[in-house]
Amino acid sequence: MAEAAPTSGLMAGKRALILGVANDHSIAWGIAKVLHAAGAELAFTYQGEGFGRRVVPLAHSLGAEIVL
Repeated sequence: MAEAAPTSGLMAGKRALILGVANDHSIAWGIAKVLHAAGAELAFTYQGEGFGRRVVPLAHSLGAEIVL
């Protein structure tokens, strides 16, 4: 049986825009964590102050510098 290739670094040097994070249970948040673990640089967007209070700390926890 063939071994699966490691995914660490697979996205190194790539950038991703993450849309639709509502909280730490969002599918978009799960995708962001996997992309970050694979080496991608992330940017996040949110709509409204309510989402901003939740999304900004999450984005910063993954080292995102761009949060709009």
